Amino acid sequence: MAQIPFKVSARTARLIGRENVSNADGAIIELIKNSYDAGATACIVYFDNHPSSNQETSIYIIDNGNGMDDSIIEDYWMTIGTNNKEIDFIGEDGRIKSGAKGIGRFALDRLGSQAEMITTPKGGNKTFLWSVNWDDFDNVGVTIEHVYANIDEIENFNFKEAVNEILKDTKHIETLQKHKFDCGTIIKINEVRDPWDDYFVDKIHTNFEFLVPAIEYSKFELFLLSAEFPEKYGPINSLLNHDYDYKIQAKVYSDKTVKIKFHRNEFDLKIIDMDLFNLEEMKYAPYNFESFKKEVFEKVTTINNLLPNYEKKYNKDVLDSLGNFEFTMYFVKRTFTQSDRKKFYYRYFDSTKRNKWMDTFAGIKVYRDQFRVRPYGEIDGSSFDWLMLGQRAAKSPAAPSHKTGSWRVRPNQISGIISISRLDNINFEDKSSREGFQENVAFLALKDLVKKIIQEFESDRQHVMRALDKLYTLKNIDEQEKRRANQIAKQIVKKADSNITEEKLSDLINNDSKSAEDVSILAKSYLAQLKTNKDLISELQLLRALASTGLTLTSFAHDLNNLSAVIVQRNNNLKKIITRLIKEEDLVGLQPFLNPLVVIDDMATQDERLKKWLEFSLITIKLDKRTRNKIDLYKYFEEFERTWDSVLRFQKVNLTVPKSDTNKCFLRIFEIDLDSIFNNLLSNSFTAFRRADASDNRDIHISMVQENNEIIINFSDSGPGLSGDIDDPNKIFEAFYTTKRDELGKEIGTGLGMWIIKSTIEEYRGNIKITKPRPGFALQLILPTRKDEGVQENDL
Repeated sequence: MAQIPFKVSARTARLIGRENVSNADGAIIELIKNSYDAGATACIVYFDNHPSSNQETSIYIIDNGNGMDDSIIEDYWMTIGTNNKEIDFIGEDGRIKSGAKGIGRFALDRLGSQAEMITTPKGGNKTFLWSVNWDDFDNVGVTIEHVYANIDEIENFNFKEAVNEILKDTKHIETLQKHKFDCGTIIKINEVRDPWDDYFVDKIHTNFEFLVPAIEYSKFELFLLSAEFPEKYGPINSLLNHDYDYKIQAKVYSDKTVKIKFHRNEFDLKIIDMDLFNLEEMKYAPYNFESFKKEVFEKVTTINNLLPNYEKKYNKDVLDSLGNFEFTMYFVKRTFTQSDRKKFYYRYFDSTKRNKWMDTFAGIKVYRDQFRVRPYGEIDGSSFDWLMLGQRAAKSPAAPSHKTGSWRVRPNQISGIISISRLDNINFEDKSSREGFQENVAFLALKDLVKKIIQEFESDRQHVMRALDKLYTLKNIDEQEKRRANQIAKQIVKKADSNITEEKLSDLINNDSKSAEDVSILAKSYLAQLKTNKDLISELQLLRALASTGLTLTSFAHDLNNLSAVIVQRNNNLKKIITRLIKEEDLVGLQPFLNPLVVIDDMATQDERLKKWLEFSLITIKLDKRTRNKIDLYKYFEEFERTWDSVLRFQKVNLTVPKSDTNKCFLRIFEIDLDSIFNNLLSNSFTAFRRADASDNRDIHISMVQENNEIIINFSDSGPGLSGDIDDPNKIFEAFYTTKRDELGKEIGTGLGMWIIKSTIEEYRGNIKITKPRPGFALQLILPTRKDEGVQENDL
């Protein structure tokens, strides 16, 4: 028998001990990783815990990998903290090794006091038996170099027969026949430190399902076997879930391309109302009927589009260093009501099974080179919601059908996998505890990018849910019913005022089918009004902050008006005073910035601009603008052009508005609503004209035409159009969505301008369409007309 000493590398001397493998599950997983790194196609975890046996439980870890000879055992297996896997991290079969710190063998100590290993190297004709008593480490006064393991050579050892003998009482010998066991490693752990009854074996079986991602890998198969329950366990199947509402598959490439595949599985196309696809927002891909029929569509974008100006947030190389990775996510609703299904056409599912599945498998897990990186996404663990999705949802609790809020998915509604590789993601550094990655810049970038991909899913689902909600409202309570309900309510109040008894009113309702129908209409209208009120409350919350600015401006309107009247004159007065004290010829030859008369002229120019802005601001809060009047749009645009004249000239912008000497075009509308629409559109155009990718051409064109019972207003500008990172133009109508950022990438826009425009148009039962997103920008405003509205010829 030969005795060889343990060797400790200096850099990891402090890692010695079980502290580095915190629990039994983790210890077994570390040993499985060793089997994977050894090139095994099969690894078997066998609990020899038969209740009829008088022997204590033993744990076997068996694989058919490359095995080890005595020199490898001494130089690598016995060298604590070796970095050979960091240097030689690609196996013979091209497999990326999952280990790094060289502490896997201390998992044996975590699992039991006694351990022995039989290993037959690939291509060799020798077999070695290695054993150690971990209790020797506890002897008082013994240093590490005086602790020994034993190694012996075994003569005439048949590795395959030994494996069959160990597993003879199990039911999966035939399943294992497809794997050759000519060489490999058998580890046996005795005097185990943990109870291994069926409850704990079943628990680790669940963890093993997470060990290999939800992708079929033919190169490595994992088995869990138990002597106590020989038929209960067997091969660990990859976690492939088909009962989902949405599946998102994203691939991120080193050239910063991002391909996102969306699988919609939430809606039952067999029962869905086809009128859904007649709604304006559902007529284009990927929301039209053809897209829904396919169930799958792909979006190609870039990291820079998803994370605009991100490089300025950290450093310019952070995104370049983010290598290839894949992200697969399942969105799984836990339950639904029948009324929800009627409204949103949900596909039917068994909520009991879903809840049970999600209680086990919810969370976003991380895998590196096909092995789980713990503790990310562990149920009930502190890192379950490591992406802070719950915090996002708490800040924006709106329902997906809400027309103004931004719906955010909750962490317990999704199950997902992020797959990275040591080859492509070299900047992800392990923590010394082996629990997760260091929170460095590269890892923060990964987190931010994954959240942006999740946001793409949220945006897609919310778009569909809003449309379905809109369709339901249109189908179930129209304007005619609302008016009828109003009449019924007035009649009921009138009857109540006429001292009709409650009994008589009840009899009238129960005996009169017409009255029963009226009650039904009234009830529907009431519920619809409740929903409308709820939406209006949310809108009011958004607008309160904006209203405070207007109130402040209004309260000082008188003072501002007086200031506007004298602001230009003060410079003329100052100039007259100075010319009495200083002769103009005495100032000849001075630099312009030293000449007081030139400085005063510059001040007068700036004050003139300030005066125009004050006048413009005061015009927008005129009392008569907050009254719904029958407005001539031709006259409005004429005044609108005049109001903006000084700003347009200063910005060097040409504005064309609708004009007619012979016709008028009437619309009953609040003038301040028209201002909200066109002031915001002009402001956005001015911002676009100042972008680096804008040309010198600055034209804004507004035209108007009446078709049937609709007034169509077209707005266009010659700017660069929507920002290139906007893939879906309709996103600009969402509340708080903005692409305006400062030089550090921080959002500086309110994200409310286009939302206000859309909300205003929809309030008048109109519609808005983007007709040209880029280059240049154009949209169409469609407003329905009623009696005595629209284009009318002047009376001559």
